[in-house]
Amino acid sequence: MTESEKWAIRIKEFVESGKSQRVWCREQGIKRSTLRYWLERLDELSEGKEIRFAKVVIGGEHDDNTSTV
Repeated sequence: MTESEKWAIRIKEFVESGKSQRVWCREQGIKRSTLRYWLERLDELSEGKEIRFAKVVIGGEHDDNTSTV
């Protein structure tokens, strides 16, 4: 199970609890900032807004394992 899947379950439990973020996090022993991060992250993933990074080659630098065109 991925970290995202684990947090999807926890977020569902949080929402169904009806408790505030502060109370639920205190009871679960996690930081509110962690809960807020995963609320936003899972929302982004569900909307297809995942951030991806790409390697950018500048000034002709390149790895030996890559080819240039």
